[in-house]
Order: sequence, then structure tokens, then C-alpha cells
Amino acid sequence: MILNSRNIAQLGEIATLLEVSAYPKPGNVHRTQDFNDMIYEDFLISGTVLRESLEIVAYNASKYYPNLLDKIQIGDAILQSIRTTKKLVNTNTNLGISMLLIPISAGCGALEHEESIYNLPKMVDIIMKNTRSEDAVALTKAIILAQPGGLDNKTTKYDVNNKNTIDDIINNNINLYDLFKLSSKYDKISYELINGLPIISEIGYPTYCKYEQQYSKNDVTLETYLTLLSKVPDTLINRKYGEEVAKDVTQRAKEILENTEIATPERFEEITTFDKYLRENKYNPGTTADFTAASLFVGLVDKYSKTGLY
Repeated sequence: MILNSRNIAQLGEIATLLEVSAYPKPGNVHRTQDFNDMIYEDFLISGTVLRESLEIVAYNASKYYPNLLDKIQIGDAILQSIRTTKKLVNTNTNLGISMLLIPISAGCGALEHEESIYNLPKMVDIIMKNTRSEDAVALTKAIILAQPGGLDNKTTKYDVNNKNTIDDIINNNINLYDLFKLSSKYDKISYELINGLPIISEIGYPTYCKYEQQYSKNDVTLETYLTLLSKVPDTLINRKYGEEVAKDVTQRAKEILENTEIATPERFEEITTFDKYLRENKYNPGTTADFTAASLFVGLVDKYSKTGLY
């Protein structure tokens, strides 16, 4: 792969901008639809902020792979992204995307030593297992700062709501992999990062590849988003409203894919109706948006991995 760390970060930023701009992306902020507490421009800012962290970890991974992986500083990069975002926007707009894209960016950086994007899950797994307790502390601080919704009743041994958690992480030498293993029971992003990127590798990325050369960027992004939502109940909806609601939303997305074709007026009408339903009920598939951005990121890296950007 001939992409350097700057190129990788550029593609990661592009992926976040394509994801948030997809119209009419059901249940989420997009170019013509805001929420009361967050707007389209907030996500544009967040994607731009994230780019620096993506470049740092990609560079560190290319520099320290394979013997000094504990120096990549995944946790610090996530915390930096959240801190900067917090100064520029008023709400949590990129915690999930940072948690997904930053380890993936590091994995892509390490792929400078490999031949194929298909090695990415292995790279991410190795990198996560070699994180430090300092990474886990930094992530905990990032979560506390971002204040994501739906965590009040999700307690683990290292609960972010416990004032002793940071000391416990340090004293027990807990790393990011350990933390994600604990939260993977209820959080799809955590599960993804300790299990070889199954959702991205088996659903999101293949969907991007299937449609990328035939349809517009907007249609490809929407198709990736809907396909992910139709197969994986959204973590954020599950946390806020329960498993049955999350499954119902997934079933509705599945029916749209089964009953309409991509890039047709019928599909547009069904998506618009679905979007209205989700917004009226405040069902926000935020985790699906994160997985969409991550899937586009992997697809873009793969697309330009042999030709480069220059």
C-alpha cells in the first residue's frame, strides 16, 4: 500500500463528511436536517478535527510496527479529538466515530508493511491488544468529557460513572482491549474492535465496494447505511429505548431494501417516510452512522491503496 499517514487521514476525513452529508439519511443529521441540540455544521467541524488524530496514529503505527505498538497512543488520539471538538461544538458529535476510525487508521498505517486491506482486521486486533493502561485512562476521560447518552444503566467493573475507575485501571494495568471486552456485551463498537471488525468487513465495506462504481457518492453512502441498519440493531437506540425498538427499526430498514431499488424515486420516498418516523419518535441510529463512516473509510483506503492520491 502506497498511502502515507497524511493520505490515510485525508480519506478518513472524507469518509466522515460523506457520511454526514448523505441525504436523506434516516434518523440522523444530514445536509438538510438538523437536530435541536446538534446541527450539520457541527459534524463538518468534528470530521475536520478528527483528521489530525487519524494522521498521528497512522504515522505512529507505520513507525512503530511491529515491535513498539504500545507507542501508537490510540487513547491519547481519541481524547485529543474529543477535547478539540468540545471547544468547537456544544455536544457529542464524534466519540463513536473517533473510537472506530482512530484504531482503523492505525491499522491502515501498519498496512504499509502488508499487501492487502484484508489484513486490516488482523492489524487492528494486534494494535488493540498492545495498547497500554494510559490508553484506557485517556479513553475513559474522553467518554466522561463527551457524555454520550444511554450509559446510565450500563455498568461494568470499570464504569465511567465511578470516580475510582481511573485509579482502578492504572492499578490493574487495564488496556483498551480489556475495557472493550467488558463493554462489548452491550456496545457494538467495542465488540467490533476486539473481534476483527466483523460488521465493517462483512457488511459495510462489501456494500460500498458493490455499488461504488455504479452510483453517486450519496446513493452509495445511503445504501451502506441502510444495509448496516437492516442487519445490525443500532446500539444507541438499544441503549436508550430497548432491544425491541432497535429490532423494529432494523426490520423497517430491511423492508425498504427488499421492496425498493437503490437510487429510485420509490426508494427516496420510502427513506423519507422512514426518516420522518424515526425523528418523530426520537430514534437516532447514531452507531449505524459511525459504522457507515468506518465502512466508507476502509473502502476509500482500499480504492486508493495502489494508486495513491498524487
